[in-house]
Amino acid sequence: MEFLVGVKEVGEILGWDRRKVSTYHLRGVLPKPVVSLSSGPIWFRKQIEYYKADKESCVTTYYIEGELVYECKPNYPIKETSYSPEEIKESKRNYNVYQEKDIKQLKNAILEKNPIAQFLSFESISFLHDLGILETDVFHDYIYQYSFENIELTKRGRDEESC
Repeated sequence: MEFLVGVKEVGEILGWDRRKVSTYHLRGVLPKPVVSLSSGPIWFRKQIEYYKADKESCVTTYYIEGELVYECKPNYPIKETSYSPEEIKESKRNYNVYQEKDIKQLKNAILEKNPIAQFLSFESISFLHDLGILETDVFHDYIYQYSFENIELTKRGRDEESC
């Protein structure tokens, strides 16, 4: 299962030792793991690869909700800015902007199980989740609907008597 990674593999991808990965995870700097087991957190490999690429890119991301503009950084709470939507749109800086109406359409497509949602990339949905723009429950709905559709559950021991 190379699409899932633990602390060791995350360290290899990021060029860090295991202690640094564990420390950054505990501080909430790394993407939220898909699941935490007794052996440690588990992420999708793409989450960590995207995190690495984002750290290296220096692009600011903004979320515009009505007349409010928020600055978004992966795995940090979104922060209200003093900018107006017009100031952001006129800026010459390197940035990404997400609009409230577009995010609402995206959420509705996922929650209503609209067939178009199957064509959304995991990287985009994960990125919006890590930025704090897409809620965890919507992200999990997307994962359960589309990421695991080809993985069959094993029935080991199910045919025998129940305990």
